[in-house]
Amino acid sequence: MMPQKPTYYQPALLISFLCFVLFCIIALGVQSNADWINWVDQLIANPIVASATQNKTSFFIFITRLGGVPVMSTAVVLFSSFLIWQSKNKRLAIWYISQSILGAGALNILVKVLFQRERPTIEHLVIQGGFSFPSGHSMGSLISYGGIAFLIFYLYKKSTLSIGVLVIAILLILLIGLSRIYLGVHFPSDVIGGYLLGTSWLTLLIALFPKLIKQN
Repeated sequence: MMPQKPTYYQPALLISFLCFVLFCIIALGVQSNADWINWVDQLIANPIVASATQNKTSFFIFITRLGGVPVMSTAVVLFSSFLIWQSKNKRLAIWYISQSILGAGALNILVKVLFQRERPTIEHLVIQGGFSFPSGHSMGSLISYGGIAFLIFYLYKKSTLSIGVLVIAILLILLIGLSRIYLGVHFPSDVIGGYLLGTSWLTLLIALFPKLIKQN
């Protein structure tokens, strides 16, 4: 008898589909410059931007760097090396590197070019070029740090370590998204869109995980 696949793979494809549908709704609103998108952006962004202080700015500049390409690229390399050393299974490292590069990198760039949304016109507290939708920091951190949390859970099951890493990953991902709004370089809909597309991508790769690593 073939062993049963872990239960957390079973709903992953459904979650991926639902998040993609929600992303498409946000994307259509952004593309058409819908009133409800502008209303949501102002409702969320105005109190966040208005609460700015010197200490908060320093904190969020530090946090936003954790979602940037240099730090996340380093995290991907280090964690992939850890996977090869700890599990002796190169397929885990290949899965993680591939889903991070293709999702946080190629997919995000492709969608940004497709929509070409300009960034907010308010003062930017950090230098940031490129297009705005979806937020690369939000999408990339969810895919890369979320991937780490998933693989730690896969390796160590429901241990204190895996739960701790999951909690830290969730807090970090949320703070990175918040930092992009606070620093004035993204609309809230950029961040929400990044989370939704990132979740859709990550859960799709989780659903395919047993086949991609040839797990029975």
